[in-house]
Amino acid sequence: MMKVLLLQFKTDPACAERRQALQETGATVVEAEPRWPVFFDAVDANRPDVVVIAASVIPSHAFEAARYLGEGFNTRDLPVFLVDVNPKDLLKAQSSAPRAVILATTDLRQELGKLSAVT
Repeated sequence: MMKVLLLQFKTDPACAERRQALQETGATVVEAEPRWPVFFDAVDANRPDVVVIAASVIPSHAFEAARYLGEGFNTRDLPVFLVDVNPKDLLKAQSSAPRAVILATTDLRQELGKLSAVT
């Protein structure tokens, strides 16, 4: 069973929707906020197969978390999905976290299915 680390702020109105979308894939979902060093501690403690980072609230934190995970020697091979990136922030997200896959929450099921088929 796939383990997903969901990084999102508790104040985000779409928290439940994202959590449900991930749980419907059959994945084990662990949550934390995309704050330094919380997200790195969560990765170390939980050893997820994939990290999903919500960029709808404080997108700069989401982009920074995705960048750090993409550059880390022990996390650079970890798939990272940035979800719910505002279209006006798309270029910033792509330049800040070039290794991250940017998509909508509605596409999570399909993308996780692709990862499950590979592993």
